[in-house]
This record gives sequence, C-alpha cells and structure tokens, in this order.
Amino acid sequence: MSPLPLVSSPVFPSSLSTALSWAADWWELWALIAVGLVGVRLTPVVVARSERPAGLPEDAARAVERAGVPADRVGVLRRDGRVLAYAAGLTAGHGRVFVSTGLLRELDAEGVAAVVSHEYAHLARSHVPLRLGVPCAYAVAWAVDATLFGRAGLVAGAALAVPLAYLSVRVARWTEHDADAAAARGAGDDFRDALARLAAGGHLGRTAPAGGRLRGLLAALSMHPPLAERLRRLDEDTGRSGDTRVADGPAGSAARGDD
Repeated sequence: MSPLPLVSSPVFPSSLSTALSWAADWWELWALIAVGLVGVRLTPVVVARSERPAGLPEDAARAVERAGVPADRVGVLRRDGRVLAYAAGLTAGHGRVFVSTGLLRELDAEGVAAVVSHEYAHLARSHVPLRLGVPCAYAVAWAVDATLFGRAGLVAGAALAVPLAYLSVRVARWTEHDADAAAARGAGDDFRDALARLAAGGHLGRTAPAGGRLRGLLAALSMHPPLAERLRRLDEDTGRSGDTRVADGPAGSAARGDD
C-alpha cells in the first residue's frame, strides 16, 4: 500500500507567500513595534551614559543584596530634590533600577532596599514585556482585521481602543500588585513602612485638582492602584489587620508616582 500524502505540496508555499506578502504590506507596523522594543531595551544604557549614575552607599548596597537584588544592577541618580525610583529595560539580565539621591535621603537602607525590590520585580517577573505585549497584540490584530474586512475592520479596531485602554490599565495595576507582593516577600514590613513614609511625605502622587468626578476618573485611568488598595492587599497577603486609610490621589509607584 502506498503512503497517503499528508498535504498537497502547493499549500504550504502558497500560505507562506501570502503571509509574507501581508507582512510586507504592514512594514510600518513592524518597524514601529521594533523601534519601541529596541528603545525600551536600550533605556538603561542611555540613562547610564547620559546621567552617569553612582553606586549605592555601602549600607544600602548590603540591604539590597540581602533583599535578593544584585547591588550592581542599581544606579543612583544625582537628584536631591526628587524622590525617584524606576526600572529600565526589558529583563533582569539587561535592565537596571535607578533611584535618586532624594530617595536615599528620605528612607533608611532597609527602606531603599524595599523600594528597589519592588522595581526589580518588574524586570525579574517580566512585567515590562507583558505591558508592551498588550498594545502590540492589539495592533497586530487590528492589522489582520483590516486586511480581512477592509474599512469595516478598521472601524471595528478603532472601536476596540477603549477596551484596550481599560485592559492596559488592568494589566499595569496587576503588575504593580505583583511587584508589591514580591517586594513584601523579600523585605517584609520594611516595604509597607517605606510606602507609608513616602506617602506621608507626599511622594506617591498628588490629589486631583478638581472635584469628586474628575478625581475618580483620573484614579480609574491611573496605571497604578490607589495607595490604600496597595496597602490593603499587602495586609491581606500577610494576614495583618492595619489601618489603610490614606488620602489617595492618582497614586504612583513605590517612589516617584509613575514607576
């Protein structure tokens, strides 16, 4: 008995040719995605070369190492007037965490290590690719839809921009809670105490300038959960019953308000 052919031979070449032709038609989209990914990937190098960050003080470096973060992945920016901390890059292997001299003045070594743990978790737990992946997947899906359905596909893709914005906010907020939990596992109450101290100093976001509706809208669109919600989640994770009542504006990340 002769073997049955699996698939007629022209199918795969034809499908590949169609896919390549479609990809070529949308080269601007691929170029935009590539530029965005390369830009994020190179951000630590750009910051390091433009701002020449210093190393952590010895006590803070030791605390950071105890929290499980390589101290050589943390750079100190000379900004006495700003309380600043953020993660730059795509992954822990190539990314870095930057903090300001203002943050070092505001917190003790353990508090600095706790904030660094939060930021480093964004890199170690692949939060940056996840955040970037949501709009990239939407853009590719929109391109496919427009190719298949023409103008109707373009209109449908535009209509989905609002749900995309909501999904992006929810994903970003989940990554903040996940980074909080990771920092709390490594630093314990030091992380919660650092959040509370930064909030007391007014470094975790400002109150919205208008009444309740605008304040609620800004809070709903913020990529970061309100501070009260973050503290409540931390207390639930640790079984702690504490007072999480704080004055929330559009709350920021654990250091400067926009992570």
